[in-house]
This record gives sequence, structure tokens and C-alpha cells, in this order.
Amino acid sequence: MKNKGVFEIFTFEWYSVLKDVLLNCWLLVLSAVIGFVSVYVYEQSTYEPVYTSSATLMVQVKEGTYQAYTNLSASSEMAVIFSEVFTQPSMKEKAAEYLEEDSFKGELKASALTNTNIINLSVSADDPETAYQEINAVLTVYPEISDTIFSNAVLDVVSAPEVPKAPSNSAATPYEKQIVLGAVAATLAIIVFISLIRDTVKDEKSFEKKVGINLLGTILQERDYYTLRDFIKHKKAKKLVTEAFASFSFVENYQKIATKLEYLNQSKGDKIFLITSVAANEGKTTVSVNTALTLARRGNKVALLDMDLMKPSIRKTLDVQTDNVDLAHVLSGEVSFDKYSLLPYKSSNLFLGLNKRRHGTFSDWINRPSVKETIDKIAKDYDFVIIDSMPLSVSADLTAIAGVADKSILVIKADYVKTGDINDAVLLLNRKDKLAGCILNDAHKEFTFFGQLGTDETAYSNRYSKYH
Repeated sequence: MKNKGVFEIFTFEWYSVLKDVLLNCWLLVLSAVIGFVSVYVYEQSTYEPVYTSSATLMVQVKEGTYQAYTNLSASSEMAVIFSEVFTQPSMKEKAAEYLEEDSFKGELKASALTNTNIINLSVSADDPETAYQEINAVLTVYPEISDTIFSNAVLDVVSAPEVPKAPSNSAATPYEKQIVLGAVAATLAIIVFISLIRDTVKDEKSFEKKVGINLLGTILQERDYYTLRDFIKHKKAKKLVTEAFASFSFVENYQKIATKLEYLNQSKGDKIFLITSVAANEGKTTVSVNTALTLARRGNKVALLDMDLMKPSIRKTLDVQTDNVDLAHVLSGEVSFDKYSLLPYKSSNLFLGLNKRRHGTFSDWINRPSVKETIDKIAKDYDFVIIDSMPLSVSADLTAIAGVADKSILVIKADYVKTGDINDAVLLLNRKDKLAGCILNDAHKEFTFFGQLGTDETAYSNRYSKYH
């Protein structure tokens, strides 16, 4: 096993990150809602409505001065000058005096339309009445000021002001969308960050860094449904190497595992292999069944024993119906071994020792020497004995079951169990060098552009050269 360095805390595996984002997409929606509500509450709590009353004016030339202002350019210039006059402080003072107020409360604006003699005049105030009264006051007093400047020009009101019926300003902040998107982006960043720092074994690279013990093989994730008809009928695939639709990589990876077990058998005489996992639902039963099937298809006589006494699953996985006595009755001594025989599986070299129900009292007899003696008797007639056992987290008696095997195999589901728990399991199973290695299950193919097109085989070739 290897110690984790400071820079090994981050592990990027594209499927793991994508899965976390999809599983937590409700958080993204929630953050968008929270962001929107927060902006709305802020806007409503700080919003001060403004009412604007407007008028449109036109610059006209008095009689007798027509020749001096015959072109549009001169009229435009006058409109600009008039708009500046309207915004002078003296104009507001005069209007306030007319209204008998201490000051002009609203905001007075005037602007000339480009290249025209039209002026837009407006007054904005906190209430509509003030805006209306003040703009009318301006229109009343402006001749007192403008006549002293332009005695040869007058302003005609084209559009008279009205009492505003609704606020002229919006409660919405100009950065409303940016704030909501920022909240979503921040939540997304947190999800991705947590995914990256989650201390699990996500792929072969992280296995080598975090566990570092012998990797017997990697089983890539297989499709849950092989055909569209299966998907419509919700008929999940059995994920067995004997299935016609099983992928090439799925079958081939079990062939590689079988090759390694055959090597251990030939070089060290190991024939009884116990397969377990740290936690439930890591796929150890599927791995046990497929390993046994692969060994049997290679010409080996194989016994597959269901010793997951808490939750026996081999019978269901292989869809086998039998009236045989449960294997647990033989191991406990209730039934004589001479009266028991393993069940042949179809027309193959695979023979099954099954349990039809849970045997919760196994802790009373699992430590007896007779259990190992029974397993050894079974092993005499077979080339391999594959034992599907309980997960380590389910029962403390697993070490006793592991004692009946020549070697143990630990199944690790990708991105499922914490690395610390995996390493604890490795230390427990590897006493007296009894751990053959690990199998990384339910992993995902490395993401490459050509790999998505089905033309990149580097991931398989690199994996083969590295672990073979």
C-alpha cells in the first residue's frame, strides 16, 4: 500500500464527476431558486419607486425673425441651448417659488433630440403628484428666464404632461441574471470540488496511488439493458459472461482474471479462492459467478460455493431451481458430507453449492475445524473452488471464512467505498500473505475523443501491458 501525498488528494474521473453533477442537479435548481428569491427580496426591500411626468416642447421663431432661422441647423442649436437653460438651478428655484415650496424636490431633465428643434422635458419625484406639479411649474415660469435670453423665440408644448400612473423605474437589478447564474456556478463548483476530493478508488490510476496492492483485473461497467426491448420491459441484463450480448471487454477482462488464477494454481498450488468486498452492493457475487463460469469454460472443473450466509444470491444470479439441501447444513454438520453433492450447472464444468435461505446462526459453527475440513474435501475433486462470501462490513466472522481459503480476493466497486476502509480490509485479508489481490469492479473506460468513436484501443493496451 502507498501513502497519499499532498497533491494526490484530487482524483479526476470524468464519469464520477458527471454522475455527481447529475445526482445533485436538484442542488443546482435549488441554488438558482435561492439566488432568484434572494435578489427579489433584496430588490423589494431596497426599492424606492420613482414617478416621472414628461412633456414634449418645440422651439418656434417669433414673427419678423423668420429669415434669421430658416434652416433646421439653427433651430436644432436653439433647442440644445434651451434644454441647457431648463436644467439651470435658477429654473428650479423659480418653480419652487411658484409652488411656494422651500426647494425643488424632483429631478429635472431636459434633452434635445438630435438634429431637431424638439425638446423632451421630464421631472422625476418620489410621488406622482409632486412630479406633475413641478413639471407644470417649470412650464409656467420658464418664460421669465428664457425671454431674457432669446426674445425672438418661443416654446410650444406639443405634448402636455400628465399625472404618472406607475413608477418609471424598475425594481429589478441590472445584474439579476448574473447573480442567479453565479449562484448556480458556485454550487456546481462545490459539487465538482467535493467529487474531486472524495477519497475513493475511481479508476486504476487512483487504485495504484491509494491502495497499490496487486490488481488482478478491472471490470468495466456493463450495460443495464442489452436491447431496447429489455429497456421497455425493464428487464435488466444478468451481466454474465455466458450472455449473448455481453460485451467483448467484459468477457475478455474475466479471461485475464482467470489466467492469473490459473497461474497462482500452477505456481503456488492455490485452488480455493474466497471473494469478498468491503461493503454490500459492490458486485462480489457477480464477480464470483463470472470468475467461476470463465474458469469452467476454459476446461477447469470448478466448484462455486455460496457462503454469503447473510444474503445468499448465487441461486438467483444464475436462475437455478433446486431441492438440494442447503450448503450451510453440511458445513454446520447437520447433514453428513457423504449425503451431499454439488449441483451441476447446465452442461458445463461448473458445480454449485447453494443456500436457498439466510442462515443467521452461522456464527455458532463457522469457526469449527470441520468447516475447513468440508471445504478441503470438496476441493479434492475440483481444480478450483470459488467461494462467494459476506462483505467485511456485514460480519466480523469473515476472517474465519477466509481461513478456509488458500487466497482471498477483494472486490472494489469504483467510487464507492472510502480508501481508508479498503486499506483496512487489505491489511485484514493479507495476513500471512493470504490476499491474492483486488478486482476493480464497475469501472469506466477512460474518456478520449477517439474512444467515444470506438476507434481508440490505447486504454486496453496500456492496461494490459501495465498489469500483465
